[in-house]
Amino acid sequence: MEHGLTRRKFLGAAAALGALALSTGCAPKAMEEQEEGQAQSEVVDIDSLEVKHSWCYMCGPAKTFCATRNYMKDGKWVHVEGNPEAGNNWGYGSKTLCAKGNAAMQTLYNPARLEYPMKRTGEKGEGKFERCSWEEALGAIASKLLENREKYGPESYAALSPQECKFVGQMGRRFLNVYGSPNYLHSAICVMQIMSSQHVSIGKATTTTPLQMDKTKLLVSWGVNGENSAVNNIMDARPVERLDAMENGLEFIDIRPMLDPLASHAAEWVPIRPGTDLALALAVLNVLVTEDLYDHDFCENWCNGFEEFAEHVKQFPPSWASPITGISEEQIEKIARMMGTAKPMGIQYGNGAGDQANDGSWLCICINLIEAITGNLDVPGGGGAPLLVGPPLIDIESLNWIPTLPEKLPVYEEDTENGWAPSRSRLVAPEFPRWYQDPETWSSLGLFREPSSATYRALMSVLTEEPYPLKSVFAHATNPLSQTRQPQKIAEALKKLDFYFVMDTFWNPSCDYADYVLPACTRFEDSCQIDGRNMPEGTFIGIEQKLAEPLGESRSDWRFYCDLAVEMGFGEDFWNGDFDQALREQLEPTGISLEELREKGYVFVERTDGATPTEPSYQNYDQIFSMLPNGKVQCYNEILGGKPNNRDDGELGYLPEYQGPPEGLAETPDLAAEYPLIFSDVHAHRMSVHSYFSNLPYMRERNRKPWAKINPATAKKYGIEDGEWMKIESPHGWIKMVAEYFEGVSPEVIMGKRGWWQDCQELDEPGYGCLDGGSEVNALYDATMTNFDPFHSAMAKQTLVKISKWEG
Repeated sequence: MEHGLTRRKFLGAAAALGALALSTGCAPKAMEEQEEGQAQSEVVDIDSLEVKHSWCYMCGPAKTFCATRNYMKDGKWVHVEGNPEAGNNWGYGSKTLCAKGNAAMQTLYNPARLEYPMKRTGEKGEGKFERCSWEEALGAIASKLLENREKYGPESYAALSPQECKFVGQMGRRFLNVYGSPNYLHSAICVMQIMSSQHVSIGKATTTTPLQMDKTKLLVSWGVNGENSAVNNIMDARPVERLDAMENGLEFIDIRPMLDPLASHAAEWVPIRPGTDLALALAVLNVLVTEDLYDHDFCENWCNGFEEFAEHVKQFPPSWASPITGISEEQIEKIARMMGTAKPMGIQYGNGAGDQANDGSWLCICINLIEAITGNLDVPGGGGAPLLVGPPLIDIESLNWIPTLPEKLPVYEEDTENGWAPSRSRLVAPEFPRWYQDPETWSSLGLFREPSSATYRALMSVLTEEPYPLKSVFAHATNPLSQTRQPQKIAEALKKLDFYFVMDTFWNPSCDYADYVLPACTRFEDSCQIDGRNMPEGTFIGIEQKLAEPLGESRSDWRFYCDLAVEMGFGEDFWNGDFDQALREQLEPTGISLEELREKGYVFVERTDGATPTEPSYQNYDQIFSMLPNGKVQCYNEILGGKPNNRDDGELGYLPEYQGPPEGLAETPDLAAEYPLIFSDVHAHRMSVHSYFSNLPYMRERNRKPWAKINPATAKKYGIEDGEWMKIESPHGWIKMVAEYFEGVSPEVIMGKRGWWQDCQELDEPGYGCLDGGSEVNALYDATMTNFDPFHSAMAKQTLVKISKWEG
């Protein structure tokens, strides 16, 4: 049977998908076309309904940004809202959820859900599978993993990580460590790149982001996609807080290629060419130095090698950066002077900047140095400098982390000889240099303090067999054909890979190459995740209460690792298969039992002493920079300089150098003659989670076709009307997307969105392939591994393209 998927109609009445319209007042087409005699809608008093509590997972497979109240009618989940005592979204008292949060019910009651374990019966890539039992699947997977460990060594196994995901980052890590492999495969396009660049420049104890934005005079928003990645979330770009601060006089500069809604409020919108941000950052630093706009006292006392750095950036004036970035010299000078004179000034920077550029590490470092040398670190309204909240009223420190047992990793002779942490010598494709991946020093990455390999380079080892080929890979809640660059090459690797298994809630295109596909239940079908939050108003602890029984034979992602570990003989390190014991250990310091928390759903302890957030002492630079060389901000970077890069084929520099995109109008003019336009994408979007949830009617009806925003003048030049399909070709592949006219994008730039592989049966909308001829933007991008960032492995998120009207 092809895929073995069972297409089911939505469960009976409107209640199954919230067609009571309790929150939106509208229903998707599928809910409007109910069987004859079924009520289209009904008025229900929600206060009469049973309420259960959970965490929303619509921003990621295991995120705990928003706690929810979930209303049940006749055993069906019909309405959701934020828990006002959890302090999510707009703060304590808020019930709001974003569009994704309001669509959560459609993940539970979705006809495309995986229900049963499947095993491959055809060739890899054919998509031919048949149903099997869990016992058979677990036995076969365990047997193959044990066989390959014996034949090829434990490092031959790797786990693919989705976006930040606690069940992979904790239970998956624990399994890797017990198995003996360091190869946790991270995308190299998200968060760790930003964090690492901050750590090696200004340290871990502060940030460029202002944590008292109500006191900020100037905010620089650099590559931040807050309308999409954090539209209703105070944890990230905080757009609501920004708009509130604007009423008190905040101005902001928005640096990104497309005029999204927040940019329309900016004092300066800087429509930079994708991939050229480092040129702009160097030119800003040039102006700050040459026009004497830096803080002399700070630079003299707290900057390592400032004189060498200042001399270095003099070679990057606005006249040099302008033809590279597409930004006028006048605007570069203007924004640099704003940054150098406005105090306090803070900088938010996001995935669109340092995480997804070939020279992203130096870009992020330079952004941090702009904040530092202007004297804006750890001052109220400047970078860092939060108000102090009272201590937690319940001990919640252990709630967000299950021990991963890194001490189980083998120590090899090469590790000892080079002073590396255990098993770093066995990383197949170090995401960061081996010397940097040391959990015992300041170079650790917080919760990411364990080893990682970069996904694309690691999977290419299957084809190149350098330095050795991976043999077994587990993809959990992720689609590698949309996660990284060049899905055509990823498909080749998956086809050649000795053993590949997948666990997900939905069938994704990479499943066609799997040996086994396992059905995951949603987090609303089990009770496995606990988290806590401390606020001025009090301390909150929440757990998922089960809203429904797992669909078919689907199982919890968390519990799966216990099942597999027991099958492989690792039971002692996995609570002998009882995941509830792990939860009890997490809760032990709180004094709250698992049974009590599951019964109540959450516990909130109110702060009754009248205490309010207080001012800390500021500018304690001797402490903040204490773990940096010479106790100073690294203008001349002695952490990186002279050390091996992540490919072990060269050394890193002490001072920033512009690399630029692999293909660019200024960088590769001969190529630009044939491919005259720049293509990039938004990475995250408010109607999906990367490449997931296009199959949810509430989301898809507002985001129907694979769109690419294009300036009308550009489209008309090629005879392409608004809403028409166009063929987009790069030197690396081709896709088709629907032209969406938008004047807020440069005539030389096209902006798309990745991830269109899911269909939506309820709206008769198809899915689109991930390979050439589909609509996956990653098919367009360069994947030359020597082009990737030599420190943190970031890859360019842009290329040069040509377009034509699609006649297919």
